[in-house]
This record gives sequence, C-alpha cells and structure tokens, in this order.
Amino acid sequence: MSLRDYSPFELEPRKLSKEEIENPYEVIHNLFDFAELPFIREQLWELLKLTISGSYHKQSRSDRANLLFFYEKLETLVEAAHIIHQRTKKRPSG
Repeated sequence: MSLRDYSPFELEPRKLSKEEIENPYEVIHNLFDFAELPFIREQLWELLKLTISGSYHKQSRSDRANLLFFYEKLETLVEAAHIIHQRTKKRPSG
C-alpha cells in the first residue's frame, strides 16, 4: 500500500504524548524500563501463539490485560520508530 493511499491523519502518531513525540527515543527507554529483552520476546511469542491458535479466551483476565498492555507498548514503539525514521529521512546527507 502506498503512502498516498492514507489520509494525513493516518500518518500522524495517535498514541504518543507531546513529550514522546518530541523525544521518541524516550519510548524505547520506557519499553526497556518496563521489560527486559527476554520477556519482550516471550510476550511477542505469546501474542503470536494466541492469535494463531485462537486461544485468547482461555487466558486469565490478568494475562489478557497484560498482553493488551504489552500490545499498547508496541504500538507506541512503532509510532516512535516512525517519527525517528521520518526525521532521519529529512536530514540532509553528507
């Protein structure tokens, strides 16, 4: 899908605070303050397994809430990465 297929609204961060937009690297720091890399890998695997197997409803309410919280962390990480990418593209090279 091409960028021209999206409205300008879709290309803007929606989950980030003003401070996070100004300093998207803070989102990365927040993620790793929240969890270590091995835990993040485990959570990613758990999300994939539950999505593929359809067993989400078999998880406890607490486990489901934790996975939703983790998903929201990932969503902000993607938005922060987008901002970093856009800023890097706009810098003159050389």
